[in-house]
Amino acid sequence: MTADEVTAGWLSAALRTRHPRAVVGRAEPVQLIDGTATKVLLRLAYDPHGPRAGLPDRMCVKGGFGAYREYLGGMGLYSGEVRFYNEIAPLYELTCPTSYFGLTQTDPVQGIVALEDLGARGATFARATRPLGVELARAGLDALAALHGQSWQDDRPRQLGVDLLLPTATEPILRDFLTALPERFAAPRGFAAPVVLHDPDRLRAAFTTYRAEAQRAAACVVHGDAHIGNAYVEPDGRVGFLDWQTVAIGPWVHDVNYFLVSALDVPDRRAHERDLLGHYLKALATFGVSAPGPDEAWSGYRQATVHGFLSWLCNLDRWQPAEVNTATYARFGMAMVDHDTYAALGV
Repeated sequence: MTADEVTAGWLSAALRTRHPRAVVGRAEPVQLIDGTATKVLLRLAYDPHGPRAGLPDRMCVKGGFGAYREYLGGMGLYSGEVRFYNEIAPLYELTCPTSYFGLTQTDPVQGIVALEDLGARGATFARATRPLGVELARAGLDALAALHGQSWQDDRPRQLGVDLLLPTATEPILRDFLTALPERFAAPRGFAAPVVLHDPDRLRAAFTTYRAEAQRAAACVVHGDAHIGNAYVEPDGRVGFLDWQTVAIGPWVHDVNYFLVSALDVPDRRAHERDLLGHYLKALATFGVSAPGPDEAWSGYRQATVHGFLSWLCNLDRWQPAEVNTATYARFGMAMVDHDTYAALGV
């Protein structure tokens, strides 16, 4: 299926899986956003003689409509997002888009969701080239604490098929990233981080150690990809997250590190990250979680930096604009030095 096939007839059939009498009379494409998945923003008109059942005038239909569908879909990205909206989000009180449809298939691999268009209600989308201020970063941590705290040691997501963070299914992309490290460090983006970090063998060892530790310490549902570009700001100042393709069972620190390091300008991170980490731990405790102490939390936080460093060094410019990849990688590079991450991981 391609983005062009998201028509009024197709959307009517999709919406009727939850709204049996829904009839879309017109579906006008407004914008197409390509990445690891493709988002089709639509302006809708409904049959005037049928019930709308609270359906909105604008929607975002997201799925594997691009060239990487088999590669990324085979790692569970599209089915993971459908599972989140269909089965995980209803379990908790979260700040995330409303879903109107979600369905997966395996042959050919595909997963499609129909979501509210957040822009229609005044939400603004965060971006790496516009770092967040400290107060918005704090609001993002509140949203992550709500996700982690409500799902802490909850067996239901596992029973619904949510996998551990960085599961076996991700081996193809991890292998590609780790194999390509010499070329990535030698490319222009590589030099946006200190050259002292440019050691492919050491980075491979550090990431392998982190991956094993992250799976061992898995305790809650994590977003899995909570970088600044997957955050949005509500008109009332709350921060929410979208793009739930990598939802998993993992350690809280994975999301917290990935969000803070990607979201804050380097001087702000250096000045405020310990206080912000303390804020998150207090918010987590309000959900009845026995939060780790500050020393344990800081140790895990230092280790988690390696994931973002690897990811943004190797992320393709087809999936994020070059300026976003470079800005985010540069922040993680400085954090690798500040956190002495290689030493924290014992490599």
